[in-house]
Amino acid sequence: MNRVFVILMFAVLFIGCTENVSKKDSNKENEDYTQNVDGNVIVDNEIAKINNSIVADSLNADLYVQRANISLANEQVGAAIKDINTALSIDRKNIEALLVLADIYYALGDEDNIMLTLNKACEYAPLDPRPIVKLSELSFLQGNSQLANAYIDKALELDRFNPRAYFMRGMIALSENDTAVAMKNFLTARVQKDNFIEPKIQIAHIYASQGDTLAKSFFEEAITMSPEDYSVCYDYAMYLQDNGFPELALNQYDKLIEVMPDNPTFIYNKGYVYLVYLGENEKALECFDKVLQIDPSSVSALFNKGRTYEQMGDYINAEKIYRQILIENPDYQLAVDAMNRISE
Repeated sequence: MNRVFVILMFAVLFIGCTENVSKKDSNKENEDYTQNVDGNVIVDNEIAKINNSIVADSLNADLYVQRANISLANEQVGAAIKDINTALSIDRKNIEALLVLADIYYALGDEDNIMLTLNKACEYAPLDPRPIVKLSELSFLQGNSQLANAYIDKALELDRFNPRAYFMRGMIALSENDTAVAMKNFLTARVQKDNFIEPKIQIAHIYASQGDTLAKSFFEEAITMSPEDYSVCYDYAMYLQDNGFPELALNQYDKLIEVMPDNPTFIYNKGYVYLVYLGENEKALECFDKVLQIDPSSVSALFNKGRTYEQMGDYINAEKIYRQILIENPDYQLAVDAMNRISE
């Protein structure tokens, strides 16, 4: 598990307590299109209910915090700031408001104010482990694993039943390539909070990296918990693709494409499965052509279109594509190797 993936995971965790996960590609030919694969969140009804409650009780700080949380989750930072300022003007020691304020500062990249806000929360609520866990997350993001672990020790002294703290410790261990300690902590987090999706995903990834078929059941558990978490669906599809379940992988990609029909990553990977794992060349060509319609600059899709022609025995079209790639990308080694291969 590389450090970039771990840091991305903490970026997800730091803002609120929603449980999502990042994704990875495992094939070197797979192109990593940076796409938002989060589901569409319908919040109008929730906001309307809170608005009505605020009309009836305008001095209830917690209502503004609730609305700020929803706004922040939907990237409406300005609205979140306004509500948190209102909440803190009503109750400056409101811990929930301070925690959301720290999340807002994280979204703005203001690490100094994150620290100040969390320290203030610790001062007002010294027995609450949540700001301490967030300080651990911040320390880790700043590259200080030792301090991050120290904060976790402190949080667990306050509350041994703290799945987020155990998960955090697991992520720190994972960043240090200590999968045994990471697994132990992820399993503890899972036992303490069964509907906490991140530990299950990390356990699945560890098992997958070890070639353990238990990975499949943990991915399925996560999918069952959150069927509209499309990043989890993508991770699962990638696992299926790389571990001998191509038909099941296609089913997952089809579900994703149904929701996001113009997402080139899903279409590309579907074509890759047809090409590499199933040998269904016509279907592979159809997928790569569609990717190129969406993103004409995709060298990976173009290369695999050439690779498909080569696999079909159509060396003329394959060579045309490889030559086209090398004109614009003379150092594209896969195309160089392909030209050498068909010239033999």
